[in-house]
Amino acid sequence: MNGLRLARLSDLNEIMDVVKDAQDFLKLQNSGQWQDGTPSIATIVEDSMKGRFYVWVEEGIIVGIIAILDYDKDYDHLKSGQWRFPAPYLVIHRFAVKSDYHSQGIATNILKAVEDFAQERNIGTIRIDTHEKNIPMINLLVKNGFEMCGEVMIEGIKPRIAFDKRL
Repeated sequence: MNGLRLARLSDLNEIMDVVKDAQDFLKLQNSGQWQDGTPSIATIVEDSMKGRFYVWVEEGIIVGIIAILDYDKDYDHLKSGQWRFPAPYLVIHRFAVKSDYHSQGIATNILKAVEDFAQERNIGTIRIDTHEKNIPMINLLVKNGFEMCGEVMIEGIKPRIAFDKRL
C-alpha cells in the first residue's frame, strides 16, 4: 500500500537511508541543517515508540519520513516575528523525501496527509521550521499554503525560519 503509515522499528534501516540521503542533499546546498548528525537513530526510535514517526511508502519502498508532534517547546517564543495562529497545533519535524523521488509530488502528498490527520483530530494549525538555505523546502511550504512567521531558535542554538498554516 502506498501512502503514509506509522513507522515500525523494522523500518529503521530504510529510514536511516532516507536521513543519509537528505543529509547529503542538504550538504550540497551548503546548508548546516542535519549536518550535525541529526536526526539521530535515538530520536527516530523515540519518535517511533511514542507513535509520532511516519514513513511514506511507494511500491513497498520507504521514500519519505516525517515526525508529527503535538507540541514543541522551542515554538513557545519566536526570536523574531510571531505565529499567526494560537495553539493547538501540530508540528512537523524530521521531514524528508529521498532525492530520487523529488519533484514527483510526494512531499506535497505527505503534507496533505498531515493536514488530514490534523483535521481528524480537530487541530486547525500546522507549524514547521527549516534552515534559511533549504530553498526546496521553503518553496514546498509556500506552494502548499504555509506562510513565514519569523525566526525560531531550535535547541536554543539553531536559527530556523518558522512557518505556519491554518487549515
